[in-house]
Amino acid sequence: MSFRATRPVLSAFRNAAARPAAARRAGSSLPLFAGIAIAGSVVGYGLMQNKDVFSYFKEQITLHADSAAQDFRDDPKSKAAFRVDPDTNIQFPLDLSPSLATTSPALSLVGLGVRKVSFLRVKVYSAGFYLDEVALKDLHNVEGWHTFTAQHLLTPPTKTPSDPLDAPQLSGEGLMKNLFDRPVAVAVRIVPNRNTDFGHLRDAFTRALQARQKLARSKGELTDDDEQRITQSIQTLKSFFPAQTVQKGKQVVLLRPREGGLIVEFEGTILGRLNDPWIGKQLMLTYFADREVVSEKLKEDVAKGLEGFIRK
Repeated sequence: MSFRATRPVLSAFRNAAARPAAARRAGSSLPLFAGIAIAGSVVGYGLMQNKDVFSYFKEQITLHADSAAQDFRDDPKSKAAFRVDPDTNIQFPLDLSPSLATTSPALSLVGLGVRKVSFLRVKVYSAGFYLDEVALKDLHNVEGWHTFTAQHLLTPPTKTPSDPLDAPQLSGEGLMKNLFDRPVAVAVRIVPNRNTDFGHLRDAFTRALQARQKLARSKGELTDDDEQRITQSIQTLKSFFPAQTVQKGKQVVLLRPREGGLIVEFEGTILGRLNDPWIGKQLMLTYFADREVVSEKLKEDVAKGLEGFIRK
């Protein structure tokens, strides 16, 4: 374990207190005075920020575990474990279910990553992908997953005879498609890194679904009835999002329950439900697309997380 900014303060107090009293009287009390001076500075800063002094100290000495990723922590309020996106410092609970308004099986965090847009690479939001714990334990029985590694998800399928992975299974988006064909609950938790509005999120989801509808149409995968239903479902989905601001740090959750479809939640309130299985599945697949993926970092982190689960 390691302290953050206040480690020097505590070290100064500890070192001074540990020295014999005679040594301190002999003129070696500098560490103690240094500790008092630094502590006074921290208190003064806390008061200038209109913060309770003890609360300020508590904030500064929050501990974090020196794990491999160095981003697992304990929430000092709820004591619930979570991870932190290093690009935005946004926290993601390891178990999403307790924060949902919808009754859901246990959903475990598999991976997270930042979404960047424009040539300026603006950090719009962080997203975390959650998967049904039951499904995580059964990944070996999903077609194409028996020898899964992270690289299989990150490598698009190839038509060349020599597969660079030399693997008999699926790769890329096809792996997630096979997983989502099963009755598993999955969710994406979206947390803006800056104030935005529902209109931006709505339009992004709509464009992604329409692009996938067009692709499915070109492959002859949709009937006329499918086309009509999907078009209507996309319009219904658009109506879920109110004309209001989504403040930085607030959570929007896209939940595909075990029975399929899609549920959209905002801060523990259900904005809408869709029973269309195509919409729920395809919206989740946009985060694992072989081309123009929503977040490369999310996809990479999920790939590593899935490999970790399947090796257990």
